[in-house]
Amino acid sequence: GYKEICRNKKINIDEENIMKDGQFAIYKGKEYSAWKNNQEKIVLRSTDIDEVKEGFEPCEPFIINDVEEPIVCRKIVEKAEVEEYYRIRTIAIYKGFKFQVIDEKDEEISIVSMIGDYRMWKSMGMKIIDKGVYQKWIKKSEAEIELEKDNYDL
Repeated sequence: GYKEICRNKKINIDEENIMKDGQFAIYKGKEYSAWKNNQEKIVLRSTDIDEVKEGFEPCEPFIINDVEEPIVCRKIVEKAEVEEYYRIRTIAIYKGFKFQVIDEKDEEISIVSMIGDYRMWKSMGMKIIDKGVYQKWIKKSEAEIELEKDNYDL
């Protein structure tokens, strides 16, 4: 997984596993998978049970798509306690177009588009997988891969 994240809007990456998607927060200098609950508080999720020493509460282990290991504890904090709260999406620039990366396996990534000219997507060999959604598996080497970061207001 990723340990560091650039503070730029776009991050070029060159790693074996490139996928990183979801919501994250920086709390006490460390990045956590996160989400905002109904009470407008930030729920931090951790894969490290030792975080209970930092006030995290153990939870039933579960897997989410943006974290490889099971989440084993969580902590609810005020928005003011986090340094940053943001969404990361993996993007592929393929044949001059920007696509969202939704999956990866070995040397390939799955790209999708829900906007644009469907005739263009069909001409690129993309297949319709749902109404208005076009998808294609491509080699990672065929695309420029970026992580796109969008900060949420705290």
